[in-house]
Amino acid sequence: MNPADGPLGSLHWPYAPEEDMSVPPLPDPRRPHRTGRFTDQTVVVTGGGRGIGRAVALAFAREGARVAVASRTREQVESVAAEIAGSSVYGTRAANTGTGPPSSLALRCDVSRADDVRAAVDQVTDRWGPIDVLVNCAGLFSMGDSESVPEADARALLETNAMGTLLMSQEAGRRMLERGRGRIVNFASLLSFTAFPGRAAYAASKGAVLQLTRVLGVEWAARGVTVNAVAPGMIRVETPHPGALDEDEIVARIPMGRRGRPEDITGPVLFLASEDAAYVTGQTLVVDGGWLSYGYL
Repeated sequence: MNPADGPLGSLHWPYAPEEDMSVPPLPDPRRPHRTGRFTDQTVVVTGGGRGIGRAVALAFAREGARVAVASRTREQVESVAAEIAGSSVYGTRAANTGTGPPSSLALRCDVSRADDVRAAVDQVTDRWGPIDVLVNCAGLFSMGDSESVPEADARALLETNAMGTLLMSQEAGRRMLERGRGRIVNFASLLSFTAFPGRAAYAASKGAVLQLTRVLGVEWAARGVTVNAVAPGMIRVETPHPGALDEDEIVARIPMGRRGRPEDITGPVLFLASEDAAYVTGQTLVVDGGWLSYGYL
C-alpha cells in the first residue's frame, strides 16, 4: 500500500514524473543508444513502478535485459512488467519470440522487510538464475519542521531508504559475491551532500545511502562486485510537496535552466551498471544540471 493512503499520510513517493514527462510506452528501437549491452542479463529494479524507477526498468529492457520490477504497489509493477513483455522493443529476442523465459517479472516487495526482500530475490533467481544488476530505487520522501517530525514517518523513511537499500544489497550481494561478479546501483540524493531545511529524516536516510555505497564499494571491490550510486537533482514530480520551493526559484538555481526528467537519470544508471564502469566503485554520480556545483547567488 502506498503510505500516502495510510497512517503515514505526510510521506510521498519521490521521483514521480508529470504525465508529459513520462517515458514513451513504445520507444523507437532505432534510437542510437539502444546497443543491447545488457542482452540476456538479469536486472532487478526496486521502486520500478513509477517515476525514475519505471524509466530505469524500461531503459534496461530496451537494452535487452530481463527486468524484475519491484514495488510495494502491485498494480504499478504489473503494469510496467506487462508493458515490457507486450512489446518487441523491450527484452531479449528469445523472450519476445516465445523461445525463452518472459523478459519481465512483477514483484510485490516492501524493501524494509527482510522476508519480502529474501522472497523477491529467490523468485528472480528461481525464474532466471543469477542477478547481474541490482538498482535500489525504492524510496520515500517527506518534509516538515525537524522538531515535530512524527516518529512513524521518520522510521518509515529510514527503514525504506537506508535499511531497504542495505537489505536488498545484502541479499543480492551475497549471491553476486559467490559468483565473483555483479553491479549494484543505489539512489542517493542532493541531500546526501547538502542540507535543506525541513528534511531531517530524509537527509539522514540519503546520507546513509551515500556512506553505505562507499563502504560496500570498497569492501566488495576485490570480489568482483561494484557498488555505486546516482544522486538525482530536481526531477519533475506530479504535485509539489507542501512547502516546496517556488518553481521559478528552483529553475533559476539550476545552471541548465530546467528541472530534470526521468530520462536524464537512466543513462548514468546504465553506465554504472555496465562494463564501461568496471573500474568504478564506491562513487556517487550527481545528476543535477549543475545545481550542487553552483556557488553564485
